[in-house]
Parts: sequence; C-alpha cells; structure tokens
Amino acid sequence: MIFALGIVALFTGSALAVPSPAPKCSLLFDGRVPLMATAADFDKETSVFDDKYVHGQNQTWSEILKFPFVLPSLFDITNLSKAVEVTLSDRSIFVPGGGAPQVGFRRSELIPAGNNGTDATVQGSTTFHWSVRDDPHRPLNYSHEYHGGWHETNDYSSSQFNFKLGTPFDPQGESISLKDPRNLRITTLQSQHPEEVIFHTSFIKNVWHNFALTVGWEDNTITVYYSHGYDALTRVAGPTYNPNTGGGQFHLGVFKLPTGPLGIDVLHEGYQSLNLNEGLIYGGIFIEDSSEGCVTLKP
Repeated sequence: MIFALGIVALFTGSALAVPSPAPKCSLLFDGRVPLMATAADFDKETSVFDDKYVHGQNQTWSEILKFPFVLPSLFDITNLSKAVEVTLSDRSIFVPGGGAPQVGFRRSELIPAGNNGTDATVQGSTTFHWSVRDDPHRPLNYSHEYHGGWHETNDYSSSQFNFKLGTPFDPQGESISLKDPRNLRITTLQSQHPEEVIFHTSFIKNVWHNFALTVGWEDNTITVYYSHGYDALTRVAGPTYNPNTGGGQFHLGVFKLPTGPLGIDVLHEGYQSLNLNEGLIYGGIFIEDSSEGCVTLKP
C-alpha cells in the first residue's frame, strides 16, 4: 500500500504532470501492471501473462519479479500502472518439456497469456510496445549476450525480431560491430547470418528507453520507433523488408547466453558465473492493431 501511494504521488506531483491521452489504437494485449498488483498475481491463471512460462524449473514469478521504486514509463503515466523488474539468479535454468535442462542459458521471460502463436497479435499488422531501463542494484554483465525481447516463431526455429544487449556470442553474428557492448539494438530475422541490426542506441543509465516495433505479417515489413525519457516515439528504422512468416509468441524479460568458444552447444555448455543477481526493469507493455496504420507515439 505504501509503495502504491508513493507511485501515485509521483504521478500527481508537479515534477511529472499527467498529459491528456492521445487518440487510441485498438489494443490486442495490455500488459501494463496495475499499481496494486503483486508478484504473486503473476502465478495465478488469471494473470494477463503466462503463469508458467518461461522461467527456471521449480521457480515461481513471485520469486523472480520485483517492483522497483522508479518513475513510471512513458505509457504507464496515463494508465496509472507501474514498472516491473524481471530478474535472473542461479536458479534461472529452464527445462523444456521432455528435454534436458538448458544449463547454458539463464532465462526469465514474460509471455502474453493469450499469445498462442496464431492469435490476433500475429495477424495483419501489429505493434509491440515496451520501455526498459537498467537496475544499478542488479547490473548485467556486458561480456555476455542478452536478449531482452523477441518474437519467436511457432516452430521455435527462429525469431522475426530480437532486442539485444551486451557482447554478441558470435562476433560475426550481427551486421555491424559495436565497440561499446552497453548498447540496445534491434535485429531482424534471427535465422539470417549475420542478423541485420536496423537500430541501435547507447543504454544510458537510469533513463527509460521506449520502443515500438510494427510487424507487417502479410507485407513482410518491420518498422522501429524509439524515444527515451518522456519524449514521444519517433520512427528510427523502416519500414524494411523482413520475412515475418511463422506466427509465434512475444517474449520480454532477460535471456542470458553463456560465454565460450564458437561451436559449443550453447543450450547445454558454456560459462555462467555463480551468485547471479541481474535484472532489467520494464514498463509500458502492450500490443496494438496497426492494420489501418495506427501506431501510438505518445500517451
């Protein structure tokens, strides 16, 4: 209760006035977290996110998710919703059904509950929104490659887009080389080699970074919008051609690859440090219908 009241005070304080809402696009999924939500709510079947996937074996969301006391993100302001942090620990080892533990990875990812791979979020043209910021108390290790978000095809063979951070596991795996691994980047179809980096920006500390990706499921295009802080989104890449077949599911969280030589089985081999305590803070998560060209650029 005290936390929620504190967030309300941030909304209503003179430092962050609530703007008038902009015209709204049709929502297909709203993952913005209500002020009074608890981590245990994510373990219930009524959660708007999948209550069982994706996290370590025998973990629960109430053990993984945190609610840091930070200013709300761009699209949480008018919705009176709050930030949620997805964390990694030594227990973040996923075990797929009938498979061996993925000991090479550490992963915790939120998936929209109704996103079954062929639903409305993969029809026509849809826009995926999220905001992200770092947690100075749970810093990432940028010598590793991280995926903060991606859209995985139904057959798990590829992803139509990826949101990445850190040092690429494969130095030749992306179309450009970046000197600073503390960099946010959007890449296109994962099964391409190298993956094309269509947008990148420095991951400035203690600031919200706002993304929207419009995926044309029929015309095979992708468009990227970005801003930081409380600026309105602007188009920074595309529309560009991208093979968007395969439907699938939207993942948002923290997926950490191991380090090690090229050629290892990254699912089951490679180095991960012990006593892991890392996280990324998210807000403003929603998916909208952009089939008629509607993209929400500001609250």
